[in-house]
Amino acid sequence: LLGSQMSVTSALNSILRTSRGKWAQPLRRFSTKSIPWHMWIPMPQLSPSMKKGKIIEWHVKEGEIVEMTELIAKLEVDQLLTNPIDGEGGRTDMEFESHEEGYIASLLVKEGDYKAPGEPIALLCEKKEDIDLLKTLEPPKDVSDSLFVWQAYVASAADAQEHCRVPEHNQINE
Repeated sequence: LLGSQMSVTSALNSILRTSRGKWAQPLRRFSTKSIPWHMWIPMPQLSPSMKKGKIIEWHVKEGEIVEMTELIAKLEVDQLLTNPIDGEGGRTDMEFESHEEGYIASLLVKEGDYKAPGEPIALLCEKKEDIDLLKTLEPPKDVSDSLFVWQAYVASAADAQEHCRVPEHNQINE
């Protein structure tokens, strides 16, 4: 039994060790004695042509609880609706919605700043009392494979009706 435990431990160590010999930081951790459960929130990849997104406005503050389907930020995205013929694409404002619950431990991006898709923009945790500890974590460079579940909507009601399904909160009633 001890030999099989050692081989499992060795296998896990080799998976977690990066090519430079440093330890990789898992994107989603469950509670341990030293680090409580947390989840990095990435800048969403809203289209294959998207190069960066801008935080126009945070709808949440550090320390606040986030409920499922709550809007957490308004984003400005370049080239979201790119024309495939000429490659032109304008800017589109999107509402970014969480499908996770927890507390906002840290907002890593200021309003007006840009991030590439997959870069962390915020940190979510399960318990309010864990916020101070988790604020000290160094964010990874890329969390594109984070398990954070989200949805985004075109923010402008006119754009939403022209380009995609219209969520109820954006419908224009004439």
